[in-house]
Amino acid sequence: METFYATTRWLFFCVLLTGFGQVAAEEEIQPNDLDVIDWELAKERMALLSQLGYHPFLLPLVMENRDMLGLTKDQVNTFKEWRSKYRVPLIHTMNQIIQARVAFQRIALDPGTTEEVLLAKQEEIFKLHKKVLKYQLSCRRNILDTFTEEQWDNFRFLLTENGYVLD
Repeated sequence: METFYATTRWLFFCVLLTGFGQVAAEEEIQPNDLDVIDWELAKERMALLSQLGYHPFLLPLVMENRDMLGLTKDQVNTFKEWRSKYRVPLIHTMNQIIQARVAFQRIALDPGTTEEVLLAKQEEIFKLHKKVLKYQLSCRRNILDTFTEEQWDNFRFLLTENGYVLD
């Protein structure tokens, strides 16, 4: 189990440095500004971290397929603005969950730890999960408000092609 947590921490660190670490100056838009982030790699790493909750991380999939979805420059800028605003706090919260889970496991194996303490610690983890979910729902709302009906239909197709089960 310790290997799982070490691996999870390593993956998170990789997401932080590799998937999101290369950001161009926001005030200067370059023609290849969006390509600074490797969206395919970000999507793969977020999938590994998706064990932290049930809602999928959608923005990497949207940005990786922006041409297929026919996103306009304004739509791309809307998603970039969301990413700029929420990326760091989201990653920070996910890191807190990983750390809290490791700490929980350690105290859970201590015979001196009471059930009340474990329940309180688990409640803290649940609150962090809820915080991540709120970021994910904010991203979802941003996508729903930004996409046209045709783009949403194309995105649903893209989701099924990536293994998501839709109604």
